[in-house]
Parts: sequence; C-alpha cells; structure tokens
Amino acid sequence: MKLPSVYANKIDKVIKNNTEYYRGDKEIKKDLRELKNCFDSRGYANRLVVDIETANGVRTEKLILCKSNYFININNEKIYFDDIVNYTIKK
Repeated sequence: MKLPSVYANKIDKVIKNNTEYYRGDKEIKKDLRELKNCFDSRGYANRLVVDIETANGVRTEKLILCKSNYFININNEKIYFDDIVNYTIKK
C-alpha cells in the first residue's frame, strides 16, 4: 500500500507559541443582573433576603433599595457593587 504524498511548507520565521500562562489571584465576581432584576423600576424591593459574600465574609442581608452603584439594606447601610463577590437569593 502506497502512502499519499504530502506537501509541507518551509517555515521561514520563528514561531513563539510556547509562552507561559499565569493564573492571577483576582476573584471572579458573579454578575449582578439577576439580583438587580428583583427590584422594580424605581429601585425598590420588599425586603429581599440575600446571602452576600464580600471580602469580609458572608452575611445575610435584607435589601430594600438599588441605586446606580450600591444596594441599601434594611439597616440603612450601603453595600457597593464592587465589594460583592458572590450572592444567593433566598426564596
């Protein structure tokens, strides 16, 4: 059995595809669209209970208001979007 003929191009340049890749320490944040959709058009929700994970740890919050870059909980504390790493909406 005869093998088929193969044409190979001559490579005239140096190919640098053996680079090293590094994994960073940056945490991947969860998208907040699902949480923002729980609020009405004016930004209010009726005591939405959410487990919020921040750099300080996980805590359960009752959110009542959504502004442009933060949430306000029932104790009138601001929780900024940049601080939220992960969240779980409790039903």
